[in-house]
Amino acid sequence: MHILIISNFFFPKNQIASFRINAFAKYFHEAGHEVTVVTEGNCDSTTLWEGCEVHYLKDPVIPDQQLRQCAQFRRKWVLRRIVHGLQWRLTLDKKRVWRMRAQKCVKMLLSNKTYDVVLTTFPRLSPHMIALAMRKKGYQFYWIADMRDEMSERQWLKKDRWRVSCRLAGPERQIVNHADLVLSVSKPILDGFRAMATHNRFLEIKNGYDYEEVHEVYFQDHFTMGYIGSFYGDITPDNWFKAYSELICEGQLPADSKIKIVGNSMKLNIPDSIKPNVEELDPVVHDEAVRISVHETDVLVMIHPNNGRKGVYSGKLLDYLATNKP
Repeated sequence: MHILIISNFFFPKNQIASFRINAFAKYFHEAGHEVTVVTEGNCDSTTLWEGCEVHYLKDPVIPDQQLRQCAQFRRKWVLRRIVHGLQWRLTLDKKRVWRMRAQKCVKMLLSNKTYDVVLTTFPRLSPHMIALAMRKKGYQFYWIADMRDEMSERQWLKKDRWRVSCRLAGPERQIVNHADLVLSVSKPILDGFRAMATHNRFLEIKNGYDYEEVHEVYFQDHFTMGYIGSFYGDITPDNWFKAYSELICEGQLPADSKIKIVGNSMKLNIPDSIKPNVEELDPVVHDEAVRISVHETDVLVMIHPNNGRKGVYSGKLLDYLATNKP
């Protein structure tokens, strides 16, 4: 079969959303299928990855790397970031301009070759809307819509929840009803999509980890707690730092114990009393993050927000499980 994958998240992005699509592409290819990927990149290029042909298209508004730098240094009033924000507020698609470029690429690919399957993925609206547009233009393919998490019911909508939910419900219903198969990481989430569908073509595919489980034990010279990844939304280290500082003051943690944070882009408010104990490292490739987890920490920390999710396990938990750390 010829399979076309459309996603804003793909190698080399170090995010769980990327690892999920990486796995689809890699194992479809290993199963003997021809895989083509259209994704977002830092520049326009076409290359091979794990035997798959990958078309990288740059977001002309603001690449994700530059957006993360703006967030890290709290540069809110950068023109490109303002335009990026307007895309979301006006169209509910942060990659609306990128979508126009990607849709032209997808149309060219579909015109030059028959693709048996098109797989699209959330949490960006663009990939699903591209496939929906191609379906309405008469192109024939089996469409798999990987919703991954919730769409209109997403927890991060916060104060704009009802306004945004109502606006997302329209495209969400179209995607769910036009797709030939709808995927998610959670059966309860699929039940929510099923309630708005005229069919029953749904499949739960949970996330996982894609490297060898580690059984060796490595202790540090100084007790070290590790956090791999970024903080965002309700997931902040404030309570962790407060408790850590109090435990050191009470003598329940060694004064020379360490906190190692790898890959965070949010500016942190670290109490003065523990600043010498906290080490912040820049983002690293996934293999290096795994190595740090295994060889440079004693305990791996997860921070769980108060708002519950319907059957969703954090990708961080899956990565941590493979290291067999506390």
